[in-house]
Amino acid sequence: MFLTTFIKSHFTKLSVPVFNSHSGTRIDKFLIADLNRSWNEVQKLIRNGEINVNNKKIKDHQFLLKEGDVVTYWNKLKKQADTQLRPVPNIQAYEELKKMILYENDQIIILNKKHGYASQGGANPNYNIPEILNLYFKNFYIIHRLDQLTSGLLIIAKNKDIATEISTIIQEKAFITKKYIAVVQGLIKVQKGLIDRPLLFNTNNQKQTCYNEEQLLEGKYLPARTSYEVIEEYQYQDEMYSILDLQIFEGRKHQIRAHLSQVLKTPILFDQKYGFQFTKTNRDLQTSIFGENQGIMLQAKRIVFQNFPVDINESFYQNSNGTIIQKNGKLEIEATFSTEFESLFQKLSK
Repeated sequence: MFLTTFIKSHFTKLSVPVFNSHSGTRIDKFLIADLNRSWNEVQKLIRNGEINVNNKKIKDHQFLLKEGDVVTYWNKLKKQADTQLRPVPNIQAYEELKKMILYENDQIIILNKKHGYASQGGANPNYNIPEILNLYFKNFYIIHRLDQLTSGLLIIAKNKDIATEISTIIQEKAFITKKYIAVVQGLIKVQKGLIDRPLLFNTNNQKQTCYNEEQLLEGKYLPARTSYEVIEEYQYQDEMYSILDLQIFEGRKHQIRAHLSQVLKTPILFDQKYGFQFTKTNRDLQTSIFGENQGIMLQAKRIVFQNFPVDINESFYQNSNGTIIQKNGKLEIEATFSTEFESLFQKLSK
């Protein structure tokens, strides 16, 4: 009996589907989070051919996963990882997460994520949404990514079927609208437009680079379009800032950050990774808004589904984190501004 149990637990294979939330994630980063192993351990597993994607051995640790892929490995790898001690979120972390819930039922959770919380692995467990959820839910699926420094709407499914349905809608793009609000450094001459510039992600510096048509490297770049409209301009002491209403059509990693910085030449406020220039004026402004924490002035503000697969049970729902309107299958979700945005708006309006 013991031998049979041992063989089943160690020498069977696990197949892990890749959802939209991990599309574009490197295989090594995916495995670090999924197996709870160190970077060195994961590199060794990949080199030894112990990881398959779609029934093919993967030897490149930078291999990019896409939605619909299936990652397969021996069950023993997962079991060994589960027995290793690792930091876990404290009880207060879950209480803080509950404060972000815009809506929850038996199928989904919709968060108005705060700045500084990671929607993927690699962060302090008390600020890592998957780690926190893992303590309280047997199954959950984060449907889409949201940068750690960004605030706003994040959708989590509680079962695989709903996760697949919502992921499919997001992937098809035709039946979903995703709106963002950003505050950028500087003024924009053309007040409204469409940025249509492909992106190439550099895994060394973890940044996107925009390309012109004549610069494209076949097979490596990804199409990316962002529409923008200037809705307000402010002077704060000796600096000028613009508030933008944005819509993304592809949802690439760092898409908005790269487009605003490299195409419009107006980096998002406090986004040093993408070219924001700190001065004494805006450094003091950042400290007054975020304190010792980090964040950029970008928020996932609104998501509209033309045909949402989950019944919210109410045509109108509202709490301190946002508003939901549901009518004839169409679902509109809008987040309230984060406390950091509210603080910034108050300072700019003086």
